[in-house]
Amino acid sequence: MKIQTMAKTCPGCDGRVKQVEVEEHALFRGVEVAYTATLHQCAKCGLELAGIEEAAIMQERLVDAYRKAVGLLGSEDIRGLRKEKGLSQQGLADALEVGVASIKRWETGVIQSKSMDTLLRSFLQANPCSEHTGNREFSIPRIRLVLEAFAGQLKRPLLKRDDRMLYAAKYLWYADMAAFRDLGRGMTGATYAALPMGPQLNNYRDLIDEILKADMTSAPPLSKSETALIAAIARTFPTNKGIYDASHREPIWQRCATGANIPYSHAADLSEMPMRGSL
Repeated sequence: MKIQTMAKTCPGCDGRVKQVEVEEHALFRGVEVAYTATLHQCAKCGLELAGIEEAAIMQERLVDAYRKAVGLLGSEDIRGLRKEKGLSQQGLADALEVGVASIKRWETGVIQSKSMDTLLRSFLQANPCSEHTGNREFSIPRIRLVLEAFAGQLKRPLLKRDDRMLYAAKYLWYADMAAFRDLGRGMTGATYAALPMGPQLNNYRDLIDEILKADMTSAPPLSKSETALIAAIARTFPTNKGIYDASHREPIWQRCATGANIPYSHAADLSEMPMRGSL
């Protein structure tokens, strides 16, 4: 195949060229992929020709075929999902707290890392009607990441083996609910039940060991806004007793039946944790 400025006749035999679509196979980063190439072919000698613009499109399709093979969002996926949410490239960059140049590169064939792909999916593919997961996929590694961030701010560990998560769950709950209210989605995707002990992580007994051994590096990193919100919660509730008592004063816990899930959509009614702009 030759790449050149397109002409109506073949440069080899002067035969007439026509646009065709063919299936190409290639080995890319050690992965065998197939993709559709749009090019021009001489009807007389069969020579395949591609213009510069067509070559760029073929390169993007090759890369996207690789992305699909290894489980990453492709350029068209990112563009399409972004537009479905009514976001500009700058709007998506602001939401993810990355440079707009990164969004432009990912939408034109540059391969994103697995961690950034997870971040893109968690934002672009989230169900806007997800009442109980805060518009984020549930992630045990991210629960540990958030708890470790709190531990760093509070200068004490929050989670221990054989612990009932009496206080750790309250910090997590405020982090998820306040993030949903202030940033548009929670931090961990966890669901919370209204129990007599206050807001509690669902199935916490089964999750404690999993959280303790979770690999935090596999979780999407905390954004600057999330980190700032964790610091604000730690300043507002520096003691276990303080956050325990505050959670029991929250109307969104009080009005839920015992055992019922606490909807994220009620986060706007948090009374004990000020919004970011008022801190």
